[in-house]
Amino acid sequence: MPSPDAEADAAGSASAGEQEGREPSDAPPGLDRKLVPLYAEAVAVADVSPASACALARLLLRSLIQSQGLRGRHIVRDIGELVSAGAPVGLLRALDVMKLSDTEARRPGELNLANGHGDAQNLLMFIHLFTQHVSPYER
Repeated sequence: MPSPDAEADAAGSASAGEQEGREPSDAPPGLDRKLVPLYAEAVAVADVSPASACALARLLLRSLIQSQGLRGRHIVRDIGELVSAGAPVGLLRALDVMKLSDTEARRPGELNLANGHGDAQNLLMFIHLFTQHVSPYER
């Protein structure tokens, strides 16, 4: 008869295995399937390494911007162009609230170790907002 600890370990590894092959339920509905693993990784590491989650979220946002036909090199400027083309002004306001610095916007692949959990959560929420209002993918 297995010990309670062994049963808990088995249950823990079963639930981890179940989650690996599954899309996260909180992934934005408009997110391209190819980008879901990047989003899932950003969510998974947010508690352990918020700086890594921020970097992944910025790379994901850059990919989303590029899917709109823009370069994705300067997130703030590109979001401004999307707003000029008809996207909701709320996207720019959300960037202001997040206080995404120009340096972070220009260099989405660089880690900024000063970022905290709040920054990671804000970027992930912005990705939800972006896909809801801008993403060309089917919902």
